[in-house]
Amino acid sequence: MKFGIVQPINLPGIENVPVNRRENNKKIESLFQSGADVVVLPELANSQYMMNSLEEVESYSEPLDGPSVSQWSEIASSFHKYIAGGILERDGNCFYNTAVLVGPDGDVGHYRKVHLFNWEKKLLATGNLGFPAFELKEFGIRAGMLICYDLRFPEAVRTMALKGCDVILVPTTWTSIGKKVLWDRNGYCHANYLAIAHAHINRMAFVCANRAGREGNTSFLGASIILDSRANVVSRLGSKLEADQIIGELDPLLSRNKTIGEINHLIEDRKPEYYFTE
Repeated sequence: MKFGIVQPINLPGIENVPVNRRENNKKIESLFQSGADVVVLPELANSQYMMNSLEEVESYSEPLDGPSVSQWSEIASSFHKYIAGGILERDGNCFYNTAVLVGPDGDVGHYRKVHLFNWEKKLLATGNLGFPAFELKEFGIRAGMLICYDLRFPEAVRTMALKGCDVILVPTTWTSIGKKVLWDRNGYCHANYLAIAHAHINRMAFVCANRAGREGNTSFLGASIILDSRANVVSRLGSKLEADQIIGELDPLLSRNKTIGEINHLIEDRKPEYYFTE
């Protein structure tokens, strides 16, 4: 299977959301035309990331059947492929940071971010769907979705492993907030190593789609990455502040082999009876 990533520089401002949407949709179609089976976009994929007020959140939000998801569904159906991307979801009077997965037959499912970061803690509701797993039936695989800051919590990733996920799709916004060093000399950001560690300890593939550019004093780190279940870097964007896109080929079914050497097994060797605090 081939996985694509759109790493955009979105124009800020509510008036530019349709512009961002059109540009990102073109990139999705380009990746499908280049052979991608699944394309992943960032968190809040078609808008600016930083929000300063509830009024601003409300203006940028859209329902699950809004224009972003509807257009993704049309493209996924047209190409008979899958798209995962983030929206600022409006559900009644609640607002969520949501990752949506659509496929050839329309909506596959969605995940609402559990671990909220920065402004999100003040303005958004905590995700209330747990950590669902989704079947990509055309490929016979199971995918999970996490969003950005979720990767800081190993419990979330291990939950996905225990649910039998073969690949984790991660719409993200890795930022400069709270960081003295943004990239190391090899062009990796800290979150790259976090994803690599999760792939290694859970024997799962990861596809992490970040944005690039800046909003005010906040830089977005780019450095989107595709990892196989052995934590090997299949493809990555060394691009830091630049828009870009990539494709990487994975065999997600290899994630189902949790054996290490002749006698160890990453899941069966767990000792949950000892995992507690006193």
